[in-house]
Amino acid sequence: MSKFALQHISPAIIATGLLLAGQQLHAQNKYDILARAVQPYGALFYSKAPTKAMQADVVLREGTLAAAEFLNQPLRVSLQIPDKLRIETLDPQHRIVFCRDGQTVWAYPRDFAATVAAGRVTNGATRIPDFRLPLKDQEIVFIPALFQILRFESGSDSGGKSVWILDFRLVPQLTQAMKCNNWVASAVVNQDDFQLRRLRIESANWTGSFDVLATHFERALPPETWKAEPALANEATPIPPEYFGSALGRISAIGIPR
Repeated sequence: MSKFALQHISPAIIATGLLLAGQQLHAQNKYDILARAVQPYGALFYSKAPTKAMQADVVLREGTLAAAEFLNQPLRVSLQIPDKLRIETLDPQHRIVFCRDGQTVWAYPRDFAATVAAGRVTNGATRIPDFRLPLKDQEIVFIPALFQILRFESGSDSGGKSVWILDFRLVPQLTQAMKCNNWVASAVVNQDDFQLRRLRIESANWTGSFDVLATHFERALPPETWKAEPALANEATPIPPEYFGSALGRISAIGIPR
């Protein structure tokens, strides 16, 4: 995110919240559903939140060409705020792992590590920044107000389970303040527990989508989550921290619009 965006995002959030207050009260239902769906994810970033970790099993359905190794197979994404991430395939015959533990980064197998670490370092920074939202604690509750819901309807999945279907994007005021590209997200959310089932994001430059098989949130994940287990140790390959950003970009099926 640009320096300009960081300087202007807070007043943009406040202004957007005020501008949309009347609209949300009029359309309480759909914004309440969006709020319930995103709340456990946003809560990870509260400074005093007891829950700091998430583990999700997903299947990527669309992504970048660089993400071809991960398409159409079960993946596990483990995230712990502020500085831990593990993305791995669950097929024991096709193991691929990319992991960050603080300033330590490694990947498995060796040829995959060489591929993802072949990106260009765009600046001289050697320290990986923490995972964070450019929001203060009191602003995180405004997250649903930052989006404009374009479509909202009831539906059902192939098994007959009731779901909500939402298309949404950043409100124009915030898109302009952040100087980011336009994009549209489509989400499928369970009606009974508000869990995210499917997410697709599309812009002029890229498209990505994934199905969410299961998600759970924890205070913290076991320390061994971030280590290479004995079966992987021989080919677990360190990656210099300065390559983390480009490596993650090469394997990400869904990027963050800039």
